[in-house]
Amino acid sequence: MRRRLGLIAFPLVCGFGGAALGSLALFGLALGVVVLYVAAAVAVALAARRLRVDRTVERHEVLEGRPVALRFAVSGLRGLPVHVEVLGADGGWWVLGPGGGSTACTIDRPGPHVLDAARVRVRDDLGLFSRPARAGAPASLLVLPQPTPTPEGARRGGADPVGDPEPDGLRSYVPGTAMSRIHWASAARGGELQERAFVTARDRLPLVVVDTAGTEEDEHVHWAMRTAAGHVQALLRSGGCRVLLPGDRAPTTVSDPVGHWPAIHRRLASVEADVPARVPAGDDHGALHVRAALAPDGTPPEGPLPHGVVPLELWEAAA
Repeated sequence: MRRRLGLIAFPLVCGFGGAALGSLALFGLALGVVVLYVAAAVAVALAARRLRVDRTVERHEVLEGRPVALRFAVSGLRGLPVHVEVLGADGGWWVLGPGGGSTACTIDRPGPHVLDAARVRVRDDLGLFSRPARAGAPASLLVLPQPTPTPEGARRGGADPVGDPEPDGLRSYVPGTAMSRIHWASAARGGELQERAFVTARDRLPLVVVDTAGTEEDEHVHWAMRTAAGHVQALLRSGGCRVLLPGDRAPTTVSDPVGHWPAIHRRLASVEADVPARVPAGDDHGALHVRAALAPDGTPPEGPLPHGVVPLELWEAAA
């Protein structure tokens, strides 16, 4: 505001000073400043009509805490003494080059989000005038939970809590079996390639139950996402597990780090608050429960989201 008042006052002071002192130089200076202002305003108005800014989101799925690049392509401003600025995730304005540029957006909480259209402005090179604009369409971004490291002793069910690599015996290798279940010790001894087997196959894989009932606090739900992801990753290294998410009728088997893990990781990122998990009858014994309502008291509150980032739930509610 002070800058604007100063810009308005300067030619007026020069004009009145020239009249009071009879100075043609001051009159000429005042007139020159006014012409400069008019030229800058015309350039910005013309640029706003010709401006085109396209935004590209580097990817639509990212692990929390990792930056996502937002790339901008600028066109239509050739020959004009103006430039384009974009409002960054930190709330500051960043200058884009003549052809565009890029900024980064980092989200420190898991879940589905929406990146709103970017706020940009075209501005004359003297910084006198500006016109606002929008770049790109709203884009979805799924932020995956960062798995929390889990102690080895936290395993349950078909995996031996003391770390025995052969909890239920061995059987002949079946092509297509996950590499993590191959018994490499027998292969090293020159024997037939074998895989670690569970007595009742899938039904003996350890069960991880994720329950968000009893809380709507984002910090608690996100803690459950990260903790469950850590348990699943740890159990994958010992042959796999089953995962029961809130609202599911039956557990999902996760035994392949390449084929199964990415899918369950995405589903963990999308669990909703205050939804109970209903464990099938007879399957609760030995299950590993991750309850959001029992999140540690020291769970730190989460800070604000970057500018222009909205949780999908709030975006849909406002639509």
